Amino acid sequence: MGKRGRKTAPGSEQVSFTKRQQGYIPTEIDMALSEMEDGAYFVKVKSSRWRKTRHIQLSRDHLSMHVRHQSCGSKKHKLIDIKKLTEIRVGYQSPIWETLGRKLPPSELCFSLVIEDENNPLNLVAVTPSSAQLWIKGLQHLNANLENLDMKGQQLLWTWEHFKAADKDNSNSLSVKEVKKLLDKLNFAATSKYVDKHLQEFDKSGDSHLSFEEFTDFFKKITWRPEIERLYKKYCDADLKLQPKELVRFLQNDQGMNDVTNKMALELIDKFEPDEEFQSKKVMSIYGFTYLLMSPVGDVFNHKHRQVVMDMTKPLSSYFIASSHNTYLTHDQLFGKSSVEAYIRALEKGCRCVELDAWDGDDDEPIIYHGYTLTSKIKFADVIEAVRDYGFKASNYPVILSIENHCSVPQQNKMAEILKNTLGSKLLAAPVDPQENTLPSPEQLKGKVLVKGKRLPKESESDGEVSEEDEAANVEENGVKKHQKSKKNVKLSRALSECVVYAVSRHFNGFADAEARSDFHHISSLNEDKAEGLAKSKPSDFVKHNQWQLVRIYPKGSRTNSSNYDPLSNWNVGCQIVALNYQTEDEETYLNQARFRSNGEAGYVLKPPCLLEGNFDPINITKESAAVDPTSIKVTVISAQQLPKPPNNENDVIDPYVVVSVFGVDADRQSLKTSVIEDNGFNPMWMNDEPMEFNILVPSLAFLEFKVMDKDSKGSNDLVGLYTLAVQDIAQGYRHVHLETKGTKKLTPATLFLHIEIENKLSGTGF
Repeated sequence: MGKRGRKTAPGSEQVSFTKRQQGYIPTEIDMALSEMEDGAYFVKVKSSRWRKTRHIQLSRDHLSMHVRHQSCGSKKHKLIDIKKLTEIRVGYQSPIWETLGRKLPPSELCFSLVIEDENNPLNLVAVTPSSAQLWIKGLQHLNANLENLDMKGQQLLWTWEHFKAADKDNSNSLSVKEVKKLLDKLNFAATSKYVDKHLQEFDKSGDSHLSFEEFTDFFKKITWRPEIERLYKKYCDADLKLQPKELVRFLQNDQGMNDVTNKMALELIDKFEPDEEFQSKKVMSIYGFTYLLMSPVGDVFNHKHRQVVMDMTKPLSSYFIASSHNTYLTHDQLFGKSSVEAYIRALEKGCRCVELDAWDGDDDEPIIYHGYTLTSKIKFADVIEAVRDYGFKASNYPVILSIENHCSVPQQNKMAEILKNTLGSKLLAAPVDPQENTLPSPEQLKGKVLVKGKRLPKESESDGEVSEEDEAANVEENGVKKHQKSKKNVKLSRALSECVVYAVSRHFNGFADAEARSDFHHISSLNEDKAEGLAKSKPSDFVKHNQWQLVRIYPKGSRTNSSNYDPLSNWNVGCQIVALNYQTEDEETYLNQARFRSNGEAGYVLKPPCLLEGNFDPINITKESAAVDPTSIKVTVISAQQLPKPPNNENDVIDPYVVVSVFGVDADRQSLKTSVIEDNGFNPMWMNDEPMEFNILVPSLAFLEFKVMDKDSKGSNDLVGLYTLAVQDIAQGYRHVHLETKGTKKLTPATLFLHIEIENKLSGTGF
């Protein structure tokens, strides 16, 4: 172990603004952070009955920051990494506060911390308004700093966190043994001789320990990227400097960025070059070049598609719409907890269609839960407030409330009252254009909430009867408790009926019936089995139907564990609202997230031309089909960086290989893989592998998936990380793939480095 107190990481001394050097004048935020380090008392609130006093303080070291959360009188504490604070909600923004009734504290004392991987926020009540404001502003400042970190800052922070974790005796230095243990944890399988040699090189004091500064230099050495160095030397001058005009040439020739100008190159140098001398001379070093390639500009996902780039003026039926099933559930369909927070999380992910199963509640208050099960209940009013407050934070485009109505007429009237009073002008109450003969566009419906549900005939002046929702009948048929096969009529309140303008629910009786007896206002709900049957037996009819009318697909009732179906077959016939269980992190929801990465994560993705007109048949594709646009994608996997160990294999250094797959229409499904690199998850290289070539017939419906696997000679191979994107979102050239978990959590700093070449076989050009 290291010798306590010998070496100190630069800047790691405890920050105390009363002990700063003479002449230093602390800013307001400096003083706030210093006060936060002293800590303060808060009341933690979980419910109207559960309130506990907690002491909370900011814990800071050299680079990383935590909120220390401790019960009064207890030595135990919990550390919340500031990086995991995804949101700071001020006042009554979290659902918990609405449940407190008379015990509700003043809003100026309340705030909530939303924490990654936690189902519910940490809800806090300060002693004074000034204390609440100090913590809110301080945490917002720290969050903003982390979000604005450049590539160099992110890398330095990651290195520091691992350095501190390896420094078991808190000596601010690492012994040789500690360094070797850390390298093993990081999948670096170098020989002791190699490590000893380089440790001696960077141990400037010669005491067999590395300070953080020395470890950073050592780490820079072992993370050197020879493959990037070779690429850099193709374009840099004799003095190993990359001139702006050569940067332009690289971006145009290799990266396919034909619109890059000299001015833009200078802006990139200014943004990514870490060396002030190089920056002042308007040239880029190899470090700046590496940061550029690691940034969104060098990402495999086309950085231009991180904003809305599609035509948003087509009818709603022309778009894939991000949609959630039984949005209120946090776990399974039978015993899971219902939560308003689940709606907030879905909306913040860009979901545009959420489901509400409404039932009669006590005190004339409609509730939401999964009927005939033991799932918990939440108030309809609380959900509508969440839609009002969070519906348009991730996207300005319309939110659709898919209401499965089981309420009596009086409570339906209450639902209508809540919708109108809570949403106000956000609730779409009338047609955009009474003369229209197609659905309005997302652009026309910006900022609006649409209600999907049953509607009474226009001639009806009072409450009436309608057939129950298709999904309600299906759940009762397939569910655990109720087995009713014939659909029944239910009472519908006139007030609730009037909240439904478009997306009028109608039972699906076949494509011919829909064309003859329904119009663009209607929407049908089909369970996954029925949808799959239609997609296989009548694909062209399904495509044509979806060109003018909305369809919603939902999981079958037997998926009580909240598993999901494959959404691809439904997208391939143009189904717009393909609802999945968002609470389940599986390959299906991951693919759904990949679908809606596109178009600035707006939750609406324009369907390709083959689904908007004509008789496209995704099942029986031939090279002569009108939708066929033969495209070749060549992928050369060059290297990987700092791959993590799989969760169930923390002991061995991994043996990675990469599987690249294409998903889309059945004719395009294919998969290839690299060779296996033994004992190297830190910086494996595939310099001898041939390019993988994928010939794709319908690229507009295709996805490209990268999976890094760990070869296990004794059992099944383990997933290390993955990344999936639509083929239309791929950027060509030398690109980094930033790996994720199935739950779309970043596995920073794990990346793949590869070269992608795309060629349209008809035009001979790339995208």
